[in-house]
Amino acid sequence: MEEIWKDIPGYGGHYMASNLGRIKVKARKIRKFCGLHGKEVEQIYKERLLSSTKADKYGHMSVHLGVDKKKYAVAVHRLVLFAFVGYPPNGHEGCHNNGIASDNRIENLRWDTHANNNLDRKKHGKYLSGKDHPMYGTKMSDEHKAKLLSFHLGKKRSQEWIDNMAKGRKKNALQKQEDS
Repeated sequence: MEEIWKDIPGYGGHYMASNLGRIKVKARKIRKFCGLHGKEVEQIYKERLLSSTKADKYGHMSVHLGVDKKKYAVAVHRLVLFAFVGYPPNGHEGCHNNGIASDNRIENLRWDTHANNNLDRKKHGKYLSGKDHPMYGTKMSDEHKAKLLSFHLGKKRSQEWIDNMAKGRKKNALQKQEDS
């Protein structure tokens, strides 16, 4: 199969994703301050493939991206979907059709609802329930329940919040929404 590369939107135009689930950084020149010499210097970055970091507890691979002096760890499957499909509709998440979280080929990915993702996990035997679920036997505090309810009920979402959610920065989105 021929590898096709597309730009990943929202990351400064510096990164590309392939239909085979690989991520690369484009060649570019930047100007930055060098503390050693006390002046601004030009730094040249060569095009290179990014190494995926170790899989999370669910098997999802991620890469580290830098944009506007900020660093992000982003799931590879989300970047591939951004490049080939676009941003997700509200309430959708990245789903792996075959249930293998490290298989980030575009033909294996889609945006879908959390409920449908859970149905996939059940179909593939990866859905923990009952005593196998990590939250089995734990109770949510009343304070935490109230906080979740007040956060999610009747709140309007800013475009920044939606963008943060789309890029996988849920913690930042939650914190910024609470602060407002």
